[in-house]
Amino acid sequence: MSETTPTFEPERARRAVRQGLWTIGLTVLAAAAALLAAAQHPLASQALTDLRGRAQASSLVAATVLMSFAFVIMSLRWRALMPATNKPPVFGLTSIILAGLLLNYAVPGPFGELAAAWFAHRRYGLQLADAMASGVGARLIGLASAALMAALIGLFAPLPIDPRLNDAVLIGAAAVGAGGLMLLALAARPAPIIRGVDRAVNAAAGPGPLRTIVRKGLGAVRALAEASHRVALGGPARLLPALGWSTLGHFTVIAGILIALDGLNATPSPIGVAFTYAITTASSVLLFALPGSQFGWDALFATLLSQAGGASEVDALATAGLVRAQQLLYMVIGAIAVAGLLRQTLGPSPGHPAGPPPDPATEHKPGAPR
Repeated sequence: MSETTPTFEPERARRAVRQGLWTIGLTVLAAAAALLAAAQHPLASQALTDLRGRAQASSLVAATVLMSFAFVIMSLRWRALMPATNKPPVFGLTSIILAGLLLNYAVPGPFGELAAAWFAHRRYGLQLADAMASGVGARLIGLASAALMAALIGLFAPLPIDPRLNDAVLIGAAAVGAGGLMLLALAARPAPIIRGVDRAVNAAAGPGPLRTIVRKGLGAVRALAEASHRVALGGPARLLPALGWSTLGHFTVIAGILIALDGLNATPSPIGVAFTYAITTASSVLLFALPGSQFGWDALFATLLSQAGGASEVDALATAGLVRAQQLLYMVIGAIAVAGLLRQTLGPSPGHPAGPPPDPATEHKPGAPR
């Protein structure tokens, strides 16, 4: 990674766990209060009673279990981009992904990605640069594949939406698709982007707050491109399996959402559900920058599930609530994972003293004893 790669701070991770657990607790309390308040209104109370009468617990549990496999598939996607000489165990990587999920929830920005890379580096002997690059590459491929799926469905598939929303859906799908192509290009051919960024940085040289902001933004793009360049050196043998795992993960979650809606005795449009999931997943990049944007994601998901997926408003809200509840549960598991990983990785190990990670130039190589 570049010299500007931030260092991982274990104490910050501990604070993030506490903050994340408090936030999860407050979210659960707020949701419970909202349900209690809604139950006081006759129409909402009737809707909740009707929902409980239609809900099939077995289907909802099956949907939750199926969607949970997406985290295992995410670890397989990450693993596919790692060096062939050091492929960590899938379930170990899954626990690290859950840890990163909690940390990204608690700390705005890509802190979860940095922490996940550090844990993989310390626990499995990966070079820190390789762990970080493969994690960033996996994220880019996941977002790009979701964006392209949303674009293809929005532009070419018949969606059960209000005709007045057609233009907005087409524009949104085209914009998301363009973003997906850019991300895919960044993952597959980063070298031209690095050269272009360097030229842009030189052009933005000089004093001034605006130029400083531009240079920082370009620096972030260059850091992503450097990570992608390290992964792209592995060629299609790494990129194509990662793209395949990413696509499988998307379809796994889509199938889980359809099973959940079936468990509510709803009859949604499968293509509409796929579009809803894909476009909201592509927009989840906002979670890196905007604290609290998870609630905006929930609102967008429920709205599109109703408008494009053909679900009733009540069923759409219930499904969004189920997805959010599952996320909160896995964040709690992620908090446990962070605590366990910190205990494991901060202890002395062959080639690594306790404390902060060693400099990448002196760290042991993949496959070294650990």
